[in-house]
Amino acid sequence: MVGFLLKQLAIMGGIGSLAFTIITAQPTFAAPTIRVKANFAGTNGADPAAALTPAGNGLFYGTTIRGGDNNVGSVFEFDPLGGGSITLKASFDGANGANPESALTPAGNGLFYGTTVLGGSNGVGSIFEFDPLGGGSVTLKASFDGTNGAQPYATLTPAGNGRFYGTAAFGGYIGFGSIFEFDPSGTGSITLKASFDGVNGAVPNAALTPANNGLFYGTTTYGGDNNIGSIFEFDPSGSGSITLKASFDGTNGATPYAALTPAGNGLFYATAYSGGDIGVGSIFEFDPSGGGSITLKASFDMANGAYPFAGLAPAGNGLFYGTTVVGGSNGVGSIFEFEPSGDGSITLIASFNTEGVPNGELLQAINGIFYGITSSGGDFGIGTIYEFDPTLTTPVPGPLPLMGAAAAFSWSRRLRRRIQQVRAHVRDQPLKGLSCQK
Repeated sequence: MVGFLLKQLAIMGGIGSLAFTIITAQPTFAAPTIRVKANFAGTNGADPAAALTPAGNGLFYGTTIRGGDNNVGSVFEFDPLGGGSITLKASFDGANGANPESALTPAGNGLFYGTTVLGGSNGVGSIFEFDPLGGGSVTLKASFDGTNGAQPYATLTPAGNGRFYGTAAFGGYIGFGSIFEFDPSGTGSITLKASFDGVNGAVPNAALTPANNGLFYGTTTYGGDNNIGSIFEFDPSGSGSITLKASFDGTNGATPYAALTPAGNGLFYATAYSGGDIGVGSIFEFDPSGGGSITLKASFDMANGAYPFAGLAPAGNGLFYGTTVVGGSNGVGSIFEFEPSGDGSITLIASFNTEGVPNGELLQAINGIFYGITSSGGDFGIGTIYEFDPTLTTPVPGPLPLMGAAAAFSWSRRLRRRIQQVRAHVRDQPLKGLSCQK
């Protein structure tokens, strides 16, 4: 069901809205500014899906979906100095988890925690502990069992009480997903805090974002008033509760996969994978005050990118940076800059080519340079780590003309293949009764 919906959205949003555009010559683009720093080779990991996590010692750590000793995922260390290097630190074996798609979350004691989509005691995901000292190790801390959630894709969010909160895409009371609490002390435990029911959202793929009021906010890919996604509020106190704050309607975006990014002024910004003016994605603003509202800030148009999968990364200059998996000058993804002031604007910064399809949020280092990962491409076709410096780029003249139906269809096919690779195990899960009628 999920696979069918994704295909239909890609076809209807990506092709239908562009079917009558005219192919015209494109102007010259700025010189590429994306530089591959290291390549995944299988032994050190393959097909990374999550953002890099800084360790405080100048190194970064991350996870891959495949590769490693058992080809079900790895934890790696990346040294950005010099030419950069990717070192295998630990491998998943199924028992401690398999196929991680979340970034690592530091615990403050030198350890990291993360989730896997599969594996663990029940085969539907795990929470693991990673110790980077020495050769590194991955230790199973807790397993999902369906009732407390299943197939978590999102990164864990730390709370001030020493515990972590997260979302699972499936499981819970109804099967539409859950919010859980993880206590790392002792052997660790996963406690169901709340379940999605379709009305308040369904299939959460993104991490929770804490607010200054002690609440958490997040997105779901489906559910809500129109079954194309919602923004919800979660109160972790007591037994916990999920409150629908706003629903996507297509014009302001649809099917978001990304977490909300706080702007410091009480507002949140994020990307929606589809929807917007021409159906290939949007950037929206969410105001949690009162009943909450979703405001369209900018739409992707293929030229500046299309289908943003990852969230926005704040920069020190008040701007946000992000990636798309389609569009740009080569049709295989872009890096964009978003200016939230006024009506907002999306500026193409760089386009991907042989580096691969970007995945996961960008990470800005203390030197101002951004680092990111691709889930394909590179020397071995299984992913890279890249860097780009936004201060050295020249914005592309625009706006550029939209591509025609043939090019849009080609991009849509590549997009569906990309989703099939990353989300194959999700699409195989039935999503029964996802009508989400209120």
